[in-house]
Parts: sequence; structure tokens; C-alpha cells
Amino acid sequence: MSGKTSHHPPISFANITDISSQHLDLLRSSSQRNDDSPEAIAAFRDRIADFRTGVAAAGARLEKEGDRETAQGIIDYWSTQLLAWSTNGARPDLDLPLASYLDLPGAALPAGATAARRPTGEAVAQDGRAQVRIGSLAYQWRRSNRAPGYLLTGNALVEAAGYRGKDPEIEAFVSASEAAERRTRHIRAGFIVTLVLSIAFAVLALISFFRENEARKEADQLSADNDKRAQRFLVADVRLQTERFQHAAELKELNDQLLAMKSALEEAQAKLKVALAQTPSPTLNPTQHMYLRDSNAVLTQAIDQSRAHKPSLPPLTAGEQLLANVNLIDGPDGDVRRATTENLVRAVRDGTVSPDDQRMLVGALVNMLARPAVQSLTLTGRYNVLYILSIITSAQWTLPAWSALRDRARIVTADLVGPNAQNDLPMGADSQKFYQQLVQRLQ
Repeated sequence: MSGKTSHHPPISFANITDISSQHLDLLRSSSQRNDDSPEAIAAFRDRIADFRTGVAAAGARLEKEGDRETAQGIIDYWSTQLLAWSTNGARPDLDLPLASYLDLPGAALPAGATAARRPTGEAVAQDGRAQVRIGSLAYQWRRSNRAPGYLLTGNALVEAAGYRGKDPEIEAFVSASEAAERRTRHIRAGFIVTLVLSIAFAVLALISFFRENEARKEADQLSADNDKRAQRFLVADVRLQTERFQHAAELKELNDQLLAMKSALEEAQAKLKVALAQTPSPTLNPTQHMYLRDSNAVLTQAIDQSRAHKPSLPPLTAGEQLLANVNLIDGPDGDVRRATTENLVRAVRDGTVSPDDQRMLVGALVNMLARPAVQSLTLTGRYNVLYILSIITSAQWTLPAWSALRDRARIVTADLVGPNAQNDLPMGADSQKFYQQLVQRLQ
């Protein structure tokens, strides 16, 4: 027993039905009990102890083996409950067997009846200890306001499930543990799914990054090739323009030489004609042959003079000289680049060149903004071209002689803000300002 004498009168049970009824009543009282004060626990413990004693004594009136096993199981159950509720270190007597059937002085057993013996052995002891341990956890869980830290998982939950029918408190404890275990599995499954999806998205993002990087490299390589081709095209265009001017100058020089030779030849022919008219027939006076010789000398002298006459080559105009060096506004030398830009600004703004040369220079600058030539320019080159063109006034653009040039400039400037302009035609803030000013003046 618990070491404390009960003051309740002994309980007497006539049969297993009475025992089971009282057992169920105690179970209901245990599950509905709200007062966990030491006094309430001690009173309930005394009630259980009296019940155990009454059930053990009732064994003398239980003949059937099944009834006796049921009664012994009820005693064992409440023994474990007493052990769980022990607070002062005292341990109840777990080994409380049923009284033998008709265990009275001088009473004999009926035929076929045997004295009931409580099952013993290591298995029974382990089972009792397990039930006590689980019942203690269930009791602590209830007293902690059902804190989740007391709930069971894994093998412990599987073991406790075998005792769920022996106590309503264990039943509630095991059910709560199973519900928590299901929630944990759902959370774990959700985490695994999220992790797998995250890894999949990360892999896809990595693949996309590598593909985009490869595409960007190919685009950069293609752009570099286009820049090189455009640079070669611009250099070849400038060289072609320079050679055209040189050939024009050489052609002019040759034409002037031919005109001078023709004039000298005509002059010599006129002198020859006069000389022949003044010369008598050679048959009349043989000495007159000297006049023929003189006339031949005059003709030869005229031809020599025409050959020796070479008019000087006229120099290139200021505009033609600027056009030959227009590519220097994007050259590597900063001083040369600035000087060339200022010379072009003065030519376009101040009219230091002829109107024809102005249109020629502006046309060359507009062509430098057209694709693919503009793609070969550096940011500084684009800045200089836009700066020079932005200083041209609206009045200049509206001149009748500039009509075709203005239409060409409108097409070129519109292409600078196309869908791909942000990628292959970047411009700084100042270049954007010059561009907007140029567009406004072209309207």
C-alpha cells in the first residue's frame, strides 16, 4: 500500500460486474478531475487504494478464470496509476494478487476450481513499468496544459499506442502525439517539396544564366566584329573621298595643261601661217629656204614652250581639307581630337567654309551617325558628332539646299533610339542632351 492507512470502510464486490462498474466510474472521475492540489490527489489516491483492496478481496467470490483475469488486470492498472501519482517517495504495492476462490477458513474448492494466481515474470514487470512510464508522461502532459514538448514520436509513440485502451488519459495523450506526428510529417514533406522545387529553380536559373552569358559573349563578339568592319568602312570611305579629291585635282591639272598646249599650238600655227604667206616661192630664190627654217624653228619653240608650261595645282578648299580629317574627331590623340572638333564647329556655325563645303561636311557627319558607322564610334566620338550637329540652327536646316540633307538626318536620328539602341548605342547624359537638341531643330 501507500504507507498511509485509509479511513474509508472496506469495499465489497459481489461479482465482476460490480467491479467493472466501479472501475469505469473511477476512470471517468480521473479524466474529469480538475483539482490537482496535493490534498485532492491524496484523496483520490486513497480512493483507488481502497478500490484495489476491495477487488483483491472479491477474488474469493470470482469462480470463472476470465473474470479473475479481468479483475487482476484492473488491479494492475490502478497500481500503475498509484505509482505515477506518488509524490512523497512512497511506492504502492504493485504485487497485489486476487484472493483465492472461496479463500475462507475451512472452505473447500469446488470440483474444477483452482486458486487464482497473479501472472508473474519479467514480461509482466516490464509491461507494468512501461504503462507506469507512459501514464506518468500523460499525467505531466495534462498538468502542463498539454505542452507539445511532452508528446511522443517514433518508436516511443508506437509503444505507447499499445496502452491507449487502458486509460483515458493515455488515450488522449497518444492521440495528441499521433496528431502532432502527422503534422510533423506534413511539414517535413512540405519542406522537402519546397527544397526540391528551390533546387530545381536554382538549377534552371543557373542554366539560364550560363545560356544568357554565352549569348552575351556571342553578341559582344559579333558587335566587336561589326565595329571592326564599320571602322574599316569609315577609314576606306575617308580614303576614297581623299583620293577622289586628289584625282579631281590631277584631272584639273591635266586639263589645264592640255588647254595650254592647245593654245600654244594654235599660236604656233598662226605664226607659221604668217611666215608662209610672207615667204616667196623657193624656185624664185633658193635663199628663201632660210625663212622656212626659221618658221620651223618658231614652231618647234612654240611646242617646247607649251610642253614646259605647267600651271600650278590649285590647293584644296578649307572644307575639303576638313573632310579629309573628319575621322580625327574620334582619334586617339586628345589634342588633335579637340582641335578637329573646334574647326568643324567654326566651319558649320561661323561659316568659315563655303555653303557647298558646309553641306558636304554636315553630310559626312550625318553619315557617321548612321549604322553601321555609328557602332564603330567610341562614346567620345558620338559625343563630338552630336555636339557639332546640335549647334546647327533650325534656320540652316530649313534652307532649300539642305532639304535632302535634313530628311537624311531625321532618318538617322530616329534609328538612334530604336529597340536595340540601349544595348549597342549607349550615350552619356551630355550626348543625350545634344541628341534632343538636334531632334528639336530637325522638326
